[in-house]
Amino acid sequence: MGSNSKQTKAIRRNKAKPNKKNLKKNLERVQKNAAILRELASESGT
Repeated sequence: MGSNSKQTKAIRRNKAKPNKKNLKKNLERVQKNAAILRELASESGT
């Protein structure tokens, strides 16, 4: 058995792995939403 801190670090590393893909997808979605909102704002402004 490793020390507590080593175990904790390993667990956190493993949890971060699948999250990375989700963060990337989420970022793309957020950027697309921001672009759409910007377009709508410019349309309503004119």
